[in-house]
Amino acid sequence: MSAGRDITRRLLDSRLTLALRLAAGVLLIYASYDKLLDPQPFADAVDDYRILPLALIDFTAVVLPWVELVAGLCLITGLGTPGAGLVAAVLAAVYTGALVSALLRGLEIGCGCFAADTGAQLGWSDLWLRLALLAAGVQIAVAARVIDWPLSALRGPARRRRRATGPTPGT
Repeated sequence: MSAGRDITRRLLDSRLTLALRLAAGVLLIYASYDKLLDPQPFADAVDDYRILPLALIDFTAVVLPWVELVAGLCLITGLGTPGAGLVAAVLAAVYTGALVSALLRGLEIGCGCFAADTGAQLGWSDLWLRLALLAAGVQIAVAARVIDWPLSALRGPARRRRRATGPTPGT
């Protein structure tokens, strides 16, 4: 077995996918909890990033926690897992972009990720959790075959062509 196929098999292992689904689901539900109970501190945290126009801040502060909650519940229950994995990956990518943007601009703000009033300032060490969620979301989506590019790259051009056009005569 080639090294690429072995790595792919291990990355798509159902036990790994289940563990990542549960971890990402719990994380998203936990992240949504305080924001759902009291959206105002989260709206203030979103505003602190200075990315969104004022008109979208309240909308984001109300809708985003619900997206986190539903995606987390879907990941834990297994309902709509492919879409929930993709949503988790997109959320993590957006969070990572916002975090890096704030750090590069030298903003001294709180994360707003969980309890908005913890007082801890945003730092580069906060990046690992977003990247872990991003990796988990991508793995879950890939395992569900929502995203096919890493797998098709490992198959090679001939297998991709054959898959797209059907089997060649005599094979």
